[in-house]
Order: sequence, then C-alpha cells, then structure tokens
Amino acid sequence: MAHAVADLRSILTSGTLGEASREDVLGFAISVGDMLRQSEAAAIELTGVIEKRSATAERFDVSSDCRSANEVLQRTTGAAPTTVKRWSRLVATIKPARVLPSGEEKPAEFPALREALTTGAIGADGLEAATRPLREIKDRVAPTALTEVDEVLAAMTTTTGAPVMCDTLRDLSLRLATDLDITGADDDEEKAFQGRALRLGIKRNGLVPITGQLVPDVAGALSVLLDSINNPHGQPAGVKFRPSDESDENADVRTMVQRNHDALGTILAAVPNAPDMPTNGGGAPVLVIHATEDTVRAGEGWATIPGADATGTDVPVPFAAAKHVGCCGTIQHLTTATNGRIVKLTIDKRLFSTDQRCAISVRDRSCVIPGCHTPARWCEIHHVTGWAQGGQTDVDNGVLICWHHHRFIDRMGWDIRMTDGVPEVRPPDWIDPTKTWQPTGPRAAGRPKRGA
Repeated sequence: MAHAVADLRSILTSGTLGEASREDVLGFAISVGDMLRQSEAAAIELTGVIEKRSATAERFDVSSDCRSANEVLQRTTGAAPTTVKRWSRLVATIKPARVLPSGEEKPAEFPALREALTTGAIGADGLEAATRPLREIKDRVAPTALTEVDEVLAAMTTTTGAPVMCDTLRDLSLRLATDLDITGADDDEEKAFQGRALRLGIKRNGLVPITGQLVPDVAGALSVLLDSINNPHGQPAGVKFRPSDESDENADVRTMVQRNHDALGTILAAVPNAPDMPTNGGGAPVLVIHATEDTVRAGEGWATIPGADATGTDVPVPFAAAKHVGCCGTIQHLTTATNGRIVKLTIDKRLFSTDQRCAISVRDRSCVIPGCHTPARWCEIHHVTGWAQGGQTDVDNGVLICWHHHRFIDRMGWDIRMTDGVPEVRPPDWIDPTKTWQPTGPRAAGRPKRGA
C-alpha cells in the first residue's frame, strides 16, 4: 500500500500530468477511480471493525485515547466527522450474516453489493446510490425479492475499465424498488394527500415568497410548462449561432430562477388563451403519465411522471393518482410493453411529431449514451438510420440524445442501433475494448420478480 501511495505522490509532484496525452490522462483517471473505490471500501470496513471493538470490553476507542470510534477515525484518516458518520451508516447497510445473542440467525444484508464494494467495483457513493431506495422498502417486501434486486444491481458493476455511474445505479434501484413495492403506493399517496401545501407569504422587499409542497402530478405539469417557455428549441426561430466576436444585444441575461418566475407569470396570464401557449418540440406542452401493461391490467402499483422533481428524472406516483389526472388537456397516458417498447405509434414524416417525441421520451427517459443523464426534455431526437439512408421517422428509429452527443456522435466513437424497438449502444474502445453492444436504461438488467 505504501508503494501505491508513493507512486501516486510521485506523479502528482512531477507536474507531468498536465502534459500527458489524452489516452494517458484517461487511463490515469480510471486508475485513480480504482484506488478511490478500494480505499472507500477499506474505510467502511475499518469503521465497522473499530465500532464493533469499541462496543466490547476492549473499548478500542478509549484505549486509543479517543472519546469515540468516530474520533479514532477522524484522527487516523483526517476525515470529517460527517464523512465518518456516512461510513458508519454504510456499515449498517451491508451487515454480514450473524447470530444474535438470542440465537437467532440474521442473514447478510445486500451481500452481492457488499462483495462489489470489497472488490472495488463500487465505492461509497455507488453503494449508497444502489441501497438507499431499497432500505426504504425492505420491511414491506419479501427478503427473497430484495436478494434478487441486490444481485441484479451488483451484476451491473465491473472491476475492469470505467465503472458504472452512480446515477445509473440509483435510477435502476429506484425503479426496481417501486416495481416491488406495490402496497407502498397507497401509503405514499396518503402521505402526499396530507402533506400537500402551497403558501403565499407576506410581501418583503417587493417580493411575495412562495412555499409549499406539490404532489408529483402537479409538479410535473408545472415543470413541463416552464420548459416549454424556457427551452429555445420550443420556439419557432430555433437556436441562433453567431461568431464569437459578434455581440447579441438581445441576449437573455436573466438567471434560470428568474426565467422560471417569468415563465410562471406567462402561464398564468395565458390560461384564458390556452391555444396560444408556447410550444415544446413543435406542439402544445404534454405531460406524459406512463404505466406498464401489467400495471394497467392490475389497476394498482406505480406510474411515472417525467421531470416532476428537481432530479429531472421520472418520478414514481401511485397508479390511482395517474388515473385521476386524466381530465387535464396537457396530460397524455401511455402504456408500454414489459420490454419498454412503444406499441403502434408510427408517423411517416421527416420531423418527429410531438406525440412521437413524448413516446420516445417515456421509453428512453434521458440521453441514451450511458453515463449521460440529460433529461428527456433537454434532448433532441436522433435518427438511428439516417433519413438520407432511408431511415423512417418513427419511434423504432428515433432515440433521445443530448445536444453535445448528437453534435459529436460521429467523432466520439459511440454506435447506436435498435433491437426489437429498444436502443442499444456500443461504447468507444477506450471504455470497452471488446466493443460489446449494450442495452440502455433500466433494460440493461433484468427486473426481479415480485415477491409474495
């Protein structure tokens, strides 16, 4: 271990990193990530050991001239108290199998993710991203179901090449958790019903503060309307590109929160003239409420509303709530097959229609390039088979892709294809030397079966 630290110190003090080639910098970044994740795994394991021994007659903390295990770790690692508390919380998340004083055997919690941590496939951030949604439901679902989810999430990780993104783990964990937690939808709906609020405060400094909590379907409706006004792609003139030395007297200098405020004013003023509302992707703003065929058939479980909170990702809502908002003209219901394919929505045009865009957004949710989590509402639609090469403008030939990846897709080395109506991507060789095709989004790993 001392040799690894010395080697790293030598590289940093040499001052050569800034002059290194692109390939060397990327390789160094991957190696640093390997060391970081392995170090975090060691810190979490060490925290568990010191806490356990400090709770016995040995009193490891007191015998080390410290008041607590937390202080021992602060002094030995230089970590902040909050960081040590986080390590302690993660220790409790991945407890190994043990026998209680009563003789009761307690199985290991998230053993597959624990192994992924100890082997360096994930670090503290990855472990927390993967387990947080599951900890919230573990008392309401069968242990066998949690074990299956644990194995699915661990299977996404790798100890070779670039690691899985934390946001990817969090997104899949949340979706698997909501898929399992059918009864939790009713509890969530009741809590939302009791906690919903919107308050106008007393004017101060010429402004009236607004506070409160919105249920996801209301927040989602507001979010999509704000985007339809603020997103320049939704305006007929489109984006204008000017030389860097040419000034733009009409440049928008407002902050994003100021633009949101003004957009809300526009929405409220335009309510009496709804047909004149600004467009989003060429059509009127549409809030998509998505549910799978199984959920619709069962009449219970979870639906999702894209962009209904600050994460910009899909927000689970009880299916019952989704059914109750269908009377609003800005809402569209969409049902998909179990593999995510959109059923029978094909329009033969060069430009993707508003309905096609909404449907593709539900399927892809964000930019299809792995690790890029640009939300659907900020993405463009890419013809997988180009229009000039005979590609059709339909949902089986269109994918969400952010402006950056769309603009440079040909030089970045990413390949995209469609298989049974679902996008697959192939990374450049510096990410995956095997150049293997990979499914995108939550379809990158199988869903566990619901527990009894």
